Amino acid sequence: MGKTELAIERARRAIRLSPFDSYNFQSHSALAIAYFYLQQYKDAVDAARDAIDYNLSFSISRAVLAAALLRSGRTVDAKAAAREVLQYEPTFTIRGLSLAAGFEPAVFAPFANAWRELGLPE
Repeated sequence: MGKTELAIERARRAIRLSPFDSYNFQSHSALAIAYFYLQQYKDAVDAARDAIDYNLSFSISRAVLAAALLRSGRTVDAKAAAREVLQYEPTFTIRGLSLAAGFEPAVFAPFANAWRELGLPE
């Protein structure tokens, strides 16, 4: 929702308090989204990978990873990650994620732009 510092603080606290929680993919995903929004793309890549490690099928983490890799200048890896988004969720669309996730538009736009560059379906 654009409150990146608060999101980072709360996600880190959740991970620290319950390091083995099977739902930690959500906290790592929140970190990845916040880092991406802050243009800290290496941290976003790392957090997205951690989220994927906790839940292989959560397509949002894979989509965030693809966007972060692209903005990190790792285009080949980003395209591979984008293909994995569609492998794990063949019905993925940018619009569908926008509606389902309820992102703040200012937060969502940089992701959507990256996904469009990667050729993910509108």
